[in-house]
Amino acid sequence: MKNKKSILTIVLWVTGFLFFLPIYWLVVSSFKSDAEITQFPPTYWPKEFVWSNYPQIWDLLNFGQTMFNSIIVSVSTTVLIVIFSTMAGYAFSKKRFLGKNTLFLILIGTMTVPPTVLLLPLYFIISKMGMYDTLTGLILPFSVTVFGIFFTKQYIDDVPTELLEAARIDGCGEFRIFFQMVFPLIKPAVTTLTIIMFVQNWNSFTMPLVLLQSEDKFTIPLRLAMLAQQNVAVPWSHILAANVISLLPVVIIFLSLQKQFITGLMAGSVKG
Repeated sequence: MKNKKSILTIVLWVTGFLFFLPIYWLVVSSFKSDAEITQFPPTYWPKEFVWSNYPQIWDLLNFGQTMFNSIIVSVSTTVLIVIFSTMAGYAFSKKRFLGKNTLFLILIGTMTVPPTVLLLPLYFIISKMGMYDTLTGLILPFSVTVFGIFFTKQYIDDVPTELLEAARIDGCGEFRIFFQMVFPLIKPAVTTLTIIMFVQNWNSFTMPLVLLQSEDKFTIPLRLAMLAQQNVAVPWSHILAANVISLLPVVIIFLSLQKQFITGLMAGSVKG
């Protein structure tokens, strides 16, 4: 038994090391000079820290405005997704209405549609609504997801219906029941959905590429893609520094909510 646990521990450490190695290499190399990055054999720690990589790439790509755009789009979209998806999940889980099961199956069926198939229809709809080349066009059309509805519904199914009925007898309205009773009870699911959706929106590239034209509205993935289109070759050290900057908000969000995130995943894994 002890041998099995020891082997499992070694496997987990090796796996964790392999996953962490690229991130370590990215961060360490962002503080090196270009000559040191490309030298062979490689160095595992900078011989001399080049701190100027970060301010130089920040100014070159106008990262302040770009970071602001990404934060606005990612935070706004994530908040709307969490609110609307949980409300829809609550309706599908606890309310009765005509065609509920059929509508839910249709929604689940749309998850099988490749996103690229919807690219052109979304472009025309957003353009006709006057939201082309605006941050609003990256927020409102994507403010609810079928995955979010399905994900939260599974947790709301476990909320005792009797508890909700008792609240109705006491005179509570549906919105009060949802926000003061259901929402707190599914906090691990909400946290998990928040992290997943924030990361997805933060890393989104295709829709911003299609819907944005003005450089002052670019998000971070678009701005990073511009590095390959610069008239002057951008040093590798600057490219790596830009990637580290783009990772920081995601890392901060995950570290802040990791406890609830793991709780949500564990609760989902043993559900049923």
